[in-house]
Amino acid sequence: MKPDFTLGKCKTKATYSAKLRKKEQLDLKKIKDKFEVILETPILLVLKVEDVEVIVHGYGELLFKNCDDFSLMERLSEQIYSVGLKNKKE
Repeated sequence: MKPDFTLGKCKTKATYSAKLRKKEQLDLKKIKDKFEVILETPILLVLKVEDVEVIVHGYGELLFKNCDDFSLMERLSEQIYSVGLKNKKE
């Protein structure tokens, strides 16, 4: 099942963000095991995926730094959410 999220321009920053339509937590440990991690804190990860920096918040928001390729961001969001959604049916 595909993750259900929206992708759009951030209101406060010049970046794009992906947000889950339903409030869900992400399993940062699972995500950390599958992607290249630049920075890790208890509440977020900064990943490098296909030369794009992605800030992954535990509450489910993804922020894309220095990227405006909408289809790439959509694909990366799907990959990250598919790995990290906690209550995903295995």
